[in-house]
Amino acid sequence: MEYDLSIEIFGTGEDPKHRSHWGFVIHKPSALVGDLFHVKVIDLDKLWYQFESRMNTPLRTMQAVGKVKLGKLSEQQRQDAIAVIKSSLAPRDGRKKCQDWVYDTLLSLEVDELVPAGTCHFWKGMVGKSAQAVQKASGVNWASLK
Repeated sequence: MEYDLSIEIFGTGEDPKHRSHWGFVIHKPSALVGDLFHVKVIDLDKLWYQFESRMNTPLRTMQAVGKVKLGKLSEQQRQDAIAVIKSSLAPRDGRKKCQDWVYDTLLSLEVDELVPAGTCHFWKGMVGKSAQAVQKASGVNWASLK
């Protein structure tokens, strides 16, 4: 069985004070559901986040804008990627947000060769960008969810 590993983007992120929300999604190719792994705000004043996974969740939601495919995973790689993602600590420093968590997690995924070399370099430049800018930069790896 083969799976796609993608970053799903929620919200347009046009306002720099309200960036798009990012999370990882692992799904079978062309499936309408997948497993979402992300961090959500639990204390807005302190800017603290908590990890959350949503298994077998619809990819198309009211807030979902699109997803960027990072690569393909075998069943074993899927399990390895989930373990890496779940072990990545949610931000609780009052500065980092969900996009920063995704980037930090990508570093670990790249070290473990679960995403292609150079993935982190690309995504470092995407942190803080609008969904439209990410779409433009991602080219054929972008899939609209609207």
